[in-house]
Amino acid sequence: MVIIPTEKRFDWKHAPVILFFIVLINLLIFFFFQSADEEKIGEALDSYLELGYLDSEWSIFETFLVAHNQSDLLTNYKKTYKNSSLQDRDYLRSYHLLTHPKFFEYLKLNRHSMTGVYDLDRWMKQRERINQKIRSSSYLAYGLIPANPSVTGFLTHQFMHGNIMHLFGNLFFLIICGFAVEAAIGHMRFLFFYLLSGITGGLLHMYFNSDSGAPLIGASGAISGVMAMYLGVFRLKKIEFFYWFFVFVGYFRAPALLILPFYIGKELYSFYNDTGAQVAFMAHTGGFIAGFCLMLVALAFNPKMLNEEYIEEQQDVDQRQEKLAKVYAYIERFQFQSAHKALDAVIKEFGLTFELALLNYNLLKPEKNKKFLQAVLVLLKMEKLVPKQLATVETVWLDNPMIHGLLKADDILKLGWRFSVLSDISTAESIFNKLIEKQPNQSGLSTFAMKLSVAYEAQKNNKKKQQFAELAEGLN
Repeated sequence: MVIIPTEKRFDWKHAPVILFFIVLINLLIFFFFQSADEEKIGEALDSYLELGYLDSEWSIFETFLVAHNQSDLLTNYKKTYKNSSLQDRDYLRSYHLLTHPKFFEYLKLNRHSMTGVYDLDRWMKQRERINQKIRSSSYLAYGLIPANPSVTGFLTHQFMHGNIMHLFGNLFFLIICGFAVEAAIGHMRFLFFYLLSGITGGLLHMYFNSDSGAPLIGASGAISGVMAMYLGVFRLKKIEFFYWFFVFVGYFRAPALLILPFYIGKELYSFYNDTGAQVAFMAHTGGFIAGFCLMLVALAFNPKMLNEEYIEEQQDVDQRQEKLAKVYAYIERFQFQSAHKALDAVIKEFGLTFELALLNYNLLKPEKNKKFLQAVLVLLKMEKLVPKQLATVETVWLDNPMIHGLLKADDILKLGWRFSVLSDISTAESIFNKLIEKQPNQSGLSTFAMKLSVAYEAQKNNKKKQQFAELAEGLN
């Protein structure tokens, strides 16, 4: 379930200078500084496996984990390897061994117990080089590692991200809440509270994961603090929230601070029940607590700190959002025909977007009539979508095989092209195979094959890369 405060709309009268700066720094770091990480890690793993040191070092790594009370970590590693192929298992084992923050120093002290390595001086030089390559990756060099924390890591981890979805997910919530908080409490105070919330989130995460060698990266703790500050700005004032719970989506008004226990409770529940998730729930919790406490303390010392004129300022109502809220209100009351009529009116007045097309599809889904088929076709033909939206379209394609025959071959080809940018390109490959089976001379198949070759190259699947590169050449 997602609940986001939406009381304030962005306006240039209160330009969020610090917010823009934080967003820009995060984007620059990810696209220009972190972009080399994958190559560095890949080179280090390839070198390590080619040298054949894994078998000699793995038994020492197991002994090390047990001796340092990390048997649970070893158990989790082995569960991960259980369903992996031999090649993937070796890469995973190498990755876990090489990225552990304390193992290499332990290994150097116990190198004489290794079997199969006869030239220890040569081994030392090669392993130092591999270790330096691994450690130079941004998330290990600048992330917050609970088992081996650095002072700078408490600050720098807030500007590192694991992937593009992690980055844009964080920036979305930051922008939604950040501009209003900055306008209400001031530029420099916003920056100070933002960073301090991230540091507190890092501390709480480290407390609950003190033996972990996995680096904490991301601005989630700081952004959780910003969300708590947003609630602290409005306190018991009733404000507007957007919610999304499965198929139920809409807006409601409630006293701001009543939502804070929900935020914290949700993170605590996930921490204790969703133990397999790679999410720093306690960093989120620490950020929420820090953001709220900072607001309490600041207001206690300076009751006039807030820009009350901005807080009380009445803003123009977003007509599209207001009319869309009526659609969601009908859905909540299970008045689906009324919801569909209201949605048609919104689309007619404001134009079709991916959000509205998907809502139309979900409303018509139970009926499976001609209008539903048309809604499916509209979604499948939509272009210029972000990966998350494309993944949703892929699900629509897979869930509705009866629509495949209604699409022209060129439309299916374009759909396959778009799916080829997803992390899982099995659907794109399936579409290619069906097209080449039915219409081997169809224009554009060569380009499609090359797209798949490039996609498999990015996944380091050289066999598939070569296969589709040869197909592309043969189709020219």
